[in-house]
Amino acid sequence: MPDVTLSAASVDELQTDFESAVPCHQIDGRNVWKGAIAYYIQSFVYDGDTPVATDAADAVLPEDNSAETVKEFEDACSGAQPV
Repeated sequence: MPDVTLSAASVDELQTDFESAVPCHQIDGRNVWKGAIAYYIQSFVYDGDTPVATDAADAVLPEDNSAETVKEFEDACSGAQPV
Protein backbone atom coordinates (compact mmCIF):
# COMPACT_ATOMS: atom_id res chain seq x y z
CA MET A 1 0.00 0.00 0.00
CA PRO A 2 1.44 3.44 -0.93
CA ASP A 3 2.26 6.01 1.71
CA VAL A 4 -0.52 8.58 1.94
CA THR A 5 0.02 11.73 3.95
CA LEU A 6 -3.17 13.49 4.90
CA SER A 7 -3.42 17.17 5.59
CA ALA A 8 -3.21 18.16 9.23
CA ALA A 9 -6.18 20.53 8.89
CA SER A 10 -9.39 19.33 10.51
CA VAL A 11 -12.85 19.76 9.00
CA ASP A 12 -13.69 22.32 11.69
CA GLU A 13 -10.52 24.30 10.94
CA LEU A 14 -11.30 24.27 7.22
CA GLN A 15 -14.90 25.37 7.84
CA THR A 16 -13.73 28.30 9.97
CA ASP A 17 -11.09 29.18 7.37
CA PHE A 18 -13.67 29.08 4.56
CA GLU A 19 -16.02 31.39 6.47
CA SER A 20 -13.34 34.12 6.48
CA ALA A 21 -11.90 33.39 3.02
CA VAL A 22 -11.76 36.17 0.45
CA PRO A 23 -13.19 35.87 -3.08
CA CYS A 24 -10.82 35.52 -6.03
CA HIS A 25 -11.21 35.39 -9.80
CA GLN A 26 -13.09 32.37 -11.11
CA ILE A 27 -11.38 29.27 -12.48
CA ASP A 28 -13.26 27.55 -15.32
CA GLY A 29 -16.45 29.39 -14.38
CA ARG A 30 -16.31 28.28 -10.74
CA ASN A 31 -16.06 30.67 -7.79
CA VAL A 32 -12.75 30.59 -5.91
CA TRP A 33 -11.82 31.83 -2.43
CA LYS A 34 -8.52 32.13 -0.56
CA GLY A 35 -8.30 31.29 3.12
CA ALA A 36 -5.35 31.19 5.50
CA ILE A 37 -5.15 27.37 5.32
CA ALA A 38 -6.44 26.54 1.86
CA TYR A 39 -7.96 27.73 -1.36
CA TYR A 40 -11.59 26.81 -1.98
CA ILE A 41 -13.39 26.16 -5.26
CA GLN A 42 -17.11 26.01 -5.90
CA SER A 43 -18.37 22.48 -6.35
CA PHE A 44 -21.62 21.27 -7.82
CA VAL A 45 -23.82 18.45 -6.57
CA TYR A 46 -25.60 16.51 -9.29
CA ASP A 47 -28.56 14.16 -9.42
CA GLY A 48 -27.72 12.36 -12.64
CA ASP A 49 -27.01 15.14 -15.13
CA THR A 50 -28.97 17.79 -13.24
CA PRO A 51 -27.20 20.14 -10.80
CA VAL A 52 -29.11 20.20 -7.51
CA ALA A 53 -26.75 22.41 -5.48
CA THR A 54 -24.17 25.05 -6.36
CA ASP A 55 -23.43 26.43 -2.91
CA ALA A 56 -20.81 23.88 -1.91
CA ALA A 57 -17.03 24.23 -2.04
CA ASP A 58 -14.04 21.91 -1.97
CA ALA A 59 -10.84 22.73 -0.09
CA VAL A 60 -7.68 22.83 -2.17
CA LEU A 61 -4.76 22.37 0.20
CA PRO A 62 -1.39 23.42 -1.26
CA GLU A 63 0.44 20.47 0.31
CA ASP A 64 -2.01 18.01 -1.29
CA ASN A 65 -1.82 19.37 -4.85
CA SER A 66 0.71 19.76 -7.64
CA ALA A 67 2.73 22.94 -8.07
CA GLU A 68 0.81 23.59 -11.30
CA THR A 69 -2.56 23.40 -9.52
CA VAL A 70 -1.40 25.63 -6.67
CA LYS A 71 -0.07 28.20 -9.18
CA GLU A 72 -3.46 28.33 -10.90
CA PHE A 73 -5.09 29.22 -7.56
CA GLU A 74 -2.32 31.70 -6.67
CA ASP A 75 -2.84 33.43 -10.02
CA ALA A 76 -6.62 33.57 -9.52
CA CYS A 77 -6.15 35.12 -6.09
CA SER A 78 -3.26 37.49 -6.79
CA GLY A 79 -3.99 41.11 -6.06
CA ALA A 80 -7.18 42.21 -7.75
CA GLN A 81 -10.77 41.82 -6.66
CA PRO A 82 -12.76 39.22 -8.60
CA VAL A 83 -14.50 40.18 -11.82
